[in-house]
Amino acid sequence: MKQATIQNANGMTLSAIDYGCAMTELTAPDRDGKLDSVILKYGDVSQYLENPVYLGSVVGRIAGRIRNAEIDGVALTPSEAPHHIHGGEKGITARHWEMDADEQCIQFTYLSPDGEEGYPGNVFFKVLYELTADNELIVTMTAETDQRTWVNLNHHNYFNLGGRPTIHDHELTLPADSVGVLDAESLPTGELRDVSGTPFDFRDGKTVREALESRDESIERASGLDHPFILKDEPIRLHDPVSGRTMTVETNQPVMVVYSGNFLSEETPVTLNGRQKHSAICLEAQAYPDAPNHPDIATSIELKPGELYHSRTVYRFGVEQ
Repeated sequence: MKQATIQNANGMTLSAIDYGCAMTELTAPDRDGKLDSVILKYGDVSQYLENPVYLGSVVGRIAGRIRNAEIDGVALTPSEAPHHIHGGEKGITARHWEMDADEQCIQFTYLSPDGEEGYPGNVFFKVLYELTADNELIVTMTAETDQRTWVNLNHHNYFNLGGRPTIHDHELTLPADSVGVLDAESLPTGELRDVSGTPFDFRDGKTVREALESRDESIERASGLDHPFILKDEPIRLHDPVSGRTMTVETNQPVMVVYSGNFLSEETPVTLNGRQKHSAICLEAQAYPDAPNHPDIATSIELKPGELYHSRTVYRFGVEQ
């Protein structure tokens, strides 16, 4: 595997490997100026070859689940039988990408061949990680195809802004009036739920703990948050009150899937403090999960020749005194 590292003028560091575009390090300063890791990472880069939790990686061609592993009569790999999840057995995550880097950016490219994991079309993917002087991480993902197909990518960093065992006391502000209802298999039912008066209401900001410790049936069934929130055109904010670190997220995607690390455990060989459930949180900007089966509420994820799939998400790191 190849690895590249970039650093901005403030000392923030980002490292990544060519396998699945996995981000292996991301540092940010706390209120005292101390730089430390803010993402979960494995102890050795070779461990990314076996990465069942998609740590730090790009997920696709379609992130999330597709009911019965079929779209418009096209059979996809039933990687979570009978359903399809995260692009198949390997998807585009368990693949070696071409990687190039300069002082500010790391760029990855991958040509996914026609028929890979059942998907039609040769699809050319490009991913760009950029660190700016304003302590921003910008993740840009594009795709082009030579046949009608479907694309819905996300980036699967696990964030812990304080390095403590859990993210229970992280404060999340999420501008979303509605959240997708999930069935017992964590697939969207097609119903949207008003967040008012529910544990899913993060509009005014609250600790993640408040939602995780609620008695909501959907949260209990998923062992935490793993839900698609319909975004308004406002930034998302995550804050760790102990370190003072903040992360503000802006995206051109319509949905934020909030996943609270429900299946992390002592067996997950990460180096950041806290090898346990809820030791990190993923904020996954994407289109609505299982979108082809819910055209009444989901934006289309169909991609045709001559069109460009384009996802851009900015993670801005700061501090609160």
